[in-house]
Amino acid sequence: MTQEELEALYRSSKERVDAEALSKEVFDQAVADLRRVAEEAEDAHLRANASLLLGALHDERGDRRSALSFYRQAKELVPDDASTHAVLAMTLAENGDWEEAIAEQFLVVELAPDDLTGWLLLGEMHIKAGKLDEAPKVYGAYELRRHGLLEGLTAKQDGAYVKDEEHRAGCVEALAPAADNGTAMALMFALENDPAPVVRERLALVMGDQRLTGYLEHLKKRLAVESDPKVQEAMKWAIEEIERDPVETNPGAVPEEIRAAVEAEEKALAAQQDQEEGSKPDSDEAAPADEEPADKDAADEGAAGKD
Repeated sequence: MTQEELEALYRSSKERVDAEALSKEVFDQAVADLRRVAEEAEDAHLRANASLLLGALHDERGDRRSALSFYRQAKELVPDDASTHAVLAMTLAENGDWEEAIAEQFLVVELAPDDLTGWLLLGEMHIKAGKLDEAPKVYGAYELRRHGLLEGLTAKQDGAYVKDEEHRAGCVEALAPAADNGTAMALMFALENDPAPVVRERLALVMGDQRLTGYLEHLKKRLAVESDPKVQEAMKWAIEEIERDPVETNPGAVPEEIRAAVEAEEKALAAQQDQEEGSKPDSDEAAPADEEPADKDAADEGAAGKD
C-alpha cells in the first residue's frame, strides 16, 4: 500500500472504532488494519497513532499485556512526544507497576515542564507507591512551576506587564489544573486588572472549567462592568457552569502530611533556579501567589478565601 493509502486506512479504522460497537468481527478487522499501518507506514507519528489506538482497543478488551506492548511501541516511535509517555505511565500505574510508571511520568514532565497535571500525577504516583521521602521533591517542583506561571500572568515592571498578552493567556491555560485557593485568588486579581480581552476571556473560561464557588460573586461583579462581548460571553458561561455544579475550593493539591517538606523543597528549588539563571526583573506590581486579590470583599464572600 502507498503511504497515502495507509493514512486513509488508519483514519477509516479510527472512525469505524469510534462509531461502531466493537463486535468480534469489527475488532479483528480494526486490529488487522491498524497493525498494518503500525508496521508499514513511513511516518513515525502515524505509526505511533496506530499503536496507541491498538493499545486502547486491547485495553478495553481487558488485554493489559498487549495494550502495554503497543503503548511502549508508540513511545519508542515518538520519544519526544509527552502524550505517548503519559498514556503508558497511566496504564502502568493502573496496573500497579509503580517503578516504571514513575519513570515514564518523569519523562512527561521533562518534556512538558509547565504541565501541572503531569506534576500532580507524578506526585500522586509517588504517594501511592509509598515513596513519601521522594514525593516532596515532586510537589515542590509543581509548586515552583505554579508560582512561575502566576508570575508570568501578573508580573509588571515599571507599570507595564513583563509578558505580552499571548504569553499571559498561555499562563492562564497552563494554570487550569491548579484548583486551589491561592491560584484562585491570583486569577481573580488578574481578571480585575488585566487590560487584554483575550486574557480576561481565557481567565473566565478557566474559572468556568474549575467551577469554584469562590469565583461566582467576583464573576458577576466583573460582568457588570465588562465591555468586551467575547469576555462577557465567557463570563456568563462560567457563571452558569458554577451554578450548575459548584466545586468547593481547598488549600491545594499537596497532601497535608508532607506540606512542610514540600514548602522547604520549593524554596530550595527556587534558590537553585535563581542561582542558575541569575537575577530576574523586579515584579513590582505582581499579584503575590496565594495572597489576596485587589477585590478582597468578593474573595471574602466566596469559598476561595477559605482555608
